[in-house]
Amino acid sequence: MLLSNCVFCDKASSEIILENQQAKAFFDIHPMAKGHILIVPKEHYQTWFDIPEETQVQMVELMNKAKEFLDQKYSPRGYQVFSHVGKIAGQKINHAHFHLVPVY
Repeated sequence: MLLSNCVFCDKASSEIILENQQAKAFFDIHPMAKGHILIVPKEHYQTWFDIPEETQVQMVELMNKAKEFLDQKYSPRGYQVFSHVGKIAGQKINHAHFHLVPVY
């Protein structure tokens, strides 16, 4: 299911840098560092724990491809990988996602 008022469900295809059958990746519009990527399921789920396991696996596979992409493009020295789950934990967009943030 997609939600018409969700910024991640409505993400323009021109902004998607990588994708597979169940997930997509794009640059964060408020990056913590150059190359900050968000990985999101194509279907709308509120948090990581709401996502079916098969889709979680595809998200992790896409994160690995995003890391390879960033390694080639920016050569970072490391990465931060995280997800905010729930408003109390800092989740601002109610569409599950995780961050891949290069560290230089």
